[in-house]
Amino acid sequence: MTTTVWELISSGGSCSRARHALVVAALALGGSTAAAQSNTASAGAGVLFQQYTFATPADIDLEKVSLLTIPISASVALTPKLELGVNGAFATATRVRGGGQSTSISGPVDTDIHLSYRMANDRIRLTAVAVVPTGKSKLTADEMEVAGLIASDLLPFAISNWGEGGGVGLNAAVTVPVADATTLGLSAGYLVGHSYEPLNANTFAYRPGNELQARASIERMIGVTAKASVHLAYLHYAQDQTAGTNFYQAGDRLQALGSVAYAAGGDATGITYVGYLQRKLGTFTNVIDFTPAQSFVYAGTGIRQPFRRLTVVPSVDVRYLTSDQGVGQGTNVSLGVSAEMPVGELQVVPQLRGRFGNLMIRTGQESRFKGLEIGLGIRRQGAVR
Repeated sequence: MTTTVWELISSGGSCSRARHALVVAALALGGSTAAAQSNTASAGAGVLFQQYTFATPADIDLEKVSLLTIPISASVALTPKLELGVNGAFATATRVRGGGQSTSISGPVDTDIHLSYRMANDRIRLTAVAVVPTGKSKLTADEMEVAGLIASDLLPFAISNWGEGGGVGLNAAVTVPVADATTLGLSAGYLVGHSYEPLNANTFAYRPGNELQARASIERMIGVTAKASVHLAYLHYAQDQTAGTNFYQAGDRLQALGSVAYAAGGDATGITYVGYLQRKLGTFTNVIDFTPAQSFVYAGTGIRQPFRRLTVVPSVDVRYLTSDQGVGQGTNVSLGVSAEMPVGELQVVPQLRGRFGNLMIRTGQESRFKGLEIGLGIRRQGAVR
């Protein structure tokens, strides 16, 4: 299935604290792609508008929340074994309360720069990552609330945050054939976060805890027309600190994803997947408070159907999020379609998706919602000159 530019820049639409670790893992387990071939370069840009409108704004004090994202992405093979890539974006979010008052956040997000070195016919890959703090990290209290809505797992926005102070990390990955039709992939990475000041009204340094991630994947061909994959991930965070003392311990995250890609008749191909993400209880060090444990189940299917020079990709997915406190949970169902259209040396990818579901904002405050996504991506790939 084709991945759009904004999907590459976002971290899979979940867990704002896990964003950078997921970027590292995606780079390490991506395998050999066209962009990784020697003497090639690729670049992409796009625009994506997402909006959710709630049915009972007076009850939950929320009418709508929207996000406009302009992502950019580029990679170049410096040598046959060395690749440099950059991902970034500019984003504007707006929240409208039940009474009509609105609050917006606008600015660039942090920029991810990665340098990958491949060995043993691309079976071993070392990746260094620098998260450059180009994003807007100092927010007002109202902007913090808007950022919290954008970071929601249930509402899959294209970004999860604007800025977290940056960081540096290293990832190692290995891919091993274990049978004629089976391949095993393993990776581990570590990201060291930098301190920043998160609030405009207060001057204090906040340092996110360092992130450790470990991943395993196994892929097996089924006959000559299908491939099954299972991916497992574990993410652990050191304690967040403020003023040099421990402040918050984020809960560990466990994730499993299974998928089957298959021939769907003629030139069409399809994919069906189901996944599960568990977020453990998070605790504050100096106060009696915590963030609840959450369980997140998601599934979907899509078809990639070529029509001469045009390829159409319809898809459907379902998300179900539960919380120990019963807050911030709900369901989300979406139907969408994208297309791939070659225009000279470019590939143009329009996208349209509708969503609907329900969300528990606070205890006893639940509302149905409708969502709309509309976007356009442009990709280019060619030989380095």
